Amino acid sequence: MSSTPLEIAGQLFAAIEAKSVDAVAALYDERIEVWHNFTNVVQSKADNLRVLAGLIRSAQTIRYDIIERHQVGGSRIVQRHNLECVTLRGVNVTLPACIFLTIEHGLIRRIDEYLDSAQTQSLRAQA
Repeated sequence: MSSTPLEIAGQLFAAIEAKSVDAVAALYDERIEVWHNFTNVVQSKADNLRVLAGLIRSAQTIRYDIIERHQVGGSRIVQRHNLECVTLRGVNVTLPACIFLTIEHGLIRRIDEYLDSAQTQSLRAQA
């Protein structure tokens, strides 16, 4: 039985919280495109998994405080959340974000993520 787009979104964020790059990779379509507003660059699957692995290595804990999550247009998910990280130095960092996921054939085909670049720099500085 295949998962719904809302279930796939839940699986993605649970996998990141569990620090499982392999579980995230299994949810991604091979042709996934990941775009971030602060770089305006589209990442490939391999590129995005490398960035994710770096986040995981730099954090003691990762938690998503989901503010809202909605399915729109059949296969699109929009979510607003706070990414809560405790860095290896023990510093708490919160990154408010909005993300759009496009699901095709049970896999994540595209991610559009909106973050404040100043806040991402704060996380990098504390890592």
